[in-house]
Amino acid sequence: GQSKVRRINPDTFEVEKSIDTPREFFGEGSTCFIGKDGKEYLIEITWRERRGFVYEIPSLELLHSFDYTTTAPGNQGWGITYDPNNHELIVSDGSEYLYFWDVENFEMKRRVTVTRFDGEIQDQINELEFMDGLVCYNIWHEDEIICADPWTGKSVREYDFSDIWPANQRGNSENVLNGIALGKDHVLITGKRWDRIYKVAFNDWPTLFDNDN
Repeated sequence: GQSKVRRINPDTFEVEKSIDTPREFFGEGSTCFIGKDGKEYLIEITWRERRGFVYEIPSLELLHSFDYTTTAPGNQGWGITYDPNNHELIVSDGSEYLYFWDVENFEMKRRVTVTRFDGEIQDQINELEFMDGLVCYNIWHEDEIICADPWTGKSVREYDFSDIWPANQRGNSENVLNGIALGKDHVLITGKRWDRIYKVAFNDWPTLFDNDN
């Protein structure tokens, strides 16, 4: 009963619009995407309820809902992002899989297994952001951000953010890093119940802001 969808001014971080997700749902990931009609929409997925919502932009009017499946038996929804190059949504559910959905009917087109530099399979994939052709994600209860090839699932970039706001200063072990958002010339990093947002530059990634992501 505490989930909300908000429109926030990117310059001042003031809340311009806020709507409540229906009380019976636990809202998880959300992202903007371009529909087959060329219009921009916001999609939100839920944790355990297998229900997604589509909103009009910029009013945030709820347009419709839909049901989905991910990894059985839980079929949970954790993170979601949009790949504009291939016109598909990418979804995580806490497993080792990334799911790729058609933007027209939200049905699965394919899925890939995610692996790290050392070849080990990585599960607990949480928040997602599509950045410069890669799917970047955090790992639940870890302070790392990993960027994977969307076709192979193999790790291409790995970053340690444990020093950005040390876990022992957050007050609760559940106050994890789980927010990644791509800006025009920076990346925003935040977390669950964090009272702060960090602007981060990836100095080793010169092409990150060179094109539309």
